[in-house]
Amino acid sequence: MVKINRPFFFTYSVFLFFLSCFISWFSLSGYVDFFQSSDIIIFSWMLGLMVFGSPIIFYFSYFGFLSAIKNKPIKMNGKLSNTLIIVFIFGVIISFISSIYISYTLNENGYTTCPKISWMDPSKYVKDIVLCKE
Repeated sequence: MVKINRPFFFTYSVFLFFLSCFISWFSLSGYVDFFQSSDIIIFSWMLGLMVFGSPIIFYFSYFGFLSAIKNKPIKMNGKLSNTLIIVFIFGVIISFISSIYISYTLNENGYTTCPKISWMDPSKYVKDIVLCKE
């Protein structure tokens, strides 16, 4: 029988759980800001993708918890894993399309895009250019 390092798996699963919660919150806050038409909206296709990727991370944290509790490796559920992968792939397409739509809509509604420091940074849309410095 294979024994596992219980403290490592427990720490790993707690880290992944908090990571998935943070990623979901961060991503959903971008959508909420868009729908509420806030003065400052930070959004990119990667933020949109995060909400679809967090269920996979949550699933791995679940494996860590079960492995730590049962003290043995846990087998993955094939149907659930495939479903989560399909959701993630669907999310890539949806997040790319929604990013284009959100960028177009915000520019039509008078928002200005702030200059970026890096090409990987999410786009920051503001109603007044003075808000770019915040």
